[in-house]
Amino acid sequence: MVFSRRRHRRRRQPAHFTYSRWDGTQTGFDLDADHLFGEMADELLYHGDVNSALRQMMQNGLTDRDGRDMEGLRDMMQRLRERRREILENHNLGGVYDDIAESLRDVVETERHALNELTQPDGSDGSTADERQQQLQNDKAALK
Repeated sequence: MVFSRRRHRRRRQPAHFTYSRWDGTQTGFDLDADHLFGEMADELLYHGDVNSALRQMMQNGLTDRDGRDMEGLRDMMQRLRERRREILENHNLGGVYDDIAESLRDVVETERHALNELTQPDGSDGSTADERQQQLQNDKAALK
């Protein structure tokens, strides 16, 4: 019996599952102790530690007796990262926030312009600061 350490698993597409009510005809995971020890043998010989071998199997996944790959935690995490990146790219809220920020900049600029007009002694329309002040008070009273 020749043991070799598997360093890289070739990546297969994850299995697709369908769910239905249990009626006794379905097959579950076809794993037994002999098969698990066979899958774990390389890791066990390499590390000499059952816990390390089991941890590596969980990280890398394993193949069942029918040749189907059972995805490991590492592959699951990579799929989750890719899916998260796709969602963030497709649902970028930056555009919405940019529009709000632009609107706020416009409001601030308008307020600054209005304040500058109030502090100038003569208005561009020929009215004095007192007349503009009186007009603002009249406008304010009209709003109440």
